[in-house]
Amino acid sequence: MTAYLFGNLLGRFALSYALIWLVMLLMSRLSWRNAFRRSNHWSGLVATTTTFLIGLIAAQSNGAGP
Repeated sequence: MTAYLFGNLLGRFALSYALIWLVMLLMSRLSWRNAFRRSNHWSGLVATTTTFLIGLIAAQSNGAGP
C-alpha cells in the first residue's frame, strides 16, 4: 500500500466522520458533547463506514479512485 493510497483512504474516512459528526451536531441541538457521544456510538460508526464506502465506490466507478 502506497503512502498516497493510505492518505487518500484515511482522508476519505476522516471526512466521512466529520460529515456524520455535523449531522449529529444538528440533531443534538448544537451540543458538541452529545454529537461526539452519538457519532462514536455503533450506529454513528456504521453511518460513517457506509458513507465512506459509498464515496469510495462512487469515486471508483467514475475512474477517479486510487
